[in-house]
Amino acid sequence: DGEWSHLTERREQDTTGRQQRMDSEAESSDVKASGGGGESNGESSAKRPRVDMSSLPTRQYLDQTVVPILLQAVTQLNKERPGDPIEWLANYLLKNKPQFTNGNT
Repeated sequence: DGEWSHLTERREQDTTGRQQRMDSEAESSDVKASGGGGESNGESSAKRPRVDMSSLPTRQYLDQTVVPILLQAVTQLNKERPGDPIEWLANYLLKNKPQFTNGNT
């Protein structure tokens, strides 16, 4: 149990750090493309150009699409330990998908 907690904690830290770097790089690209740091046209930084998911390397694609929800799901699965873990996991993913969907589907 302690080993699983250690692995999920480390994976969360890795994913968080990687996501922060990607967010920072995307914001930097947005600033360069717009010609400045101000949001003079009223658009928020949340409106980033869509990334072509099919062109991403496998790990980056998975990190951006399924790893966050899977990490949360598996952590919760480990806490609850249901009798039918596959069905529980499927239901969890479907129920919580809206929290993790950001226009990538």
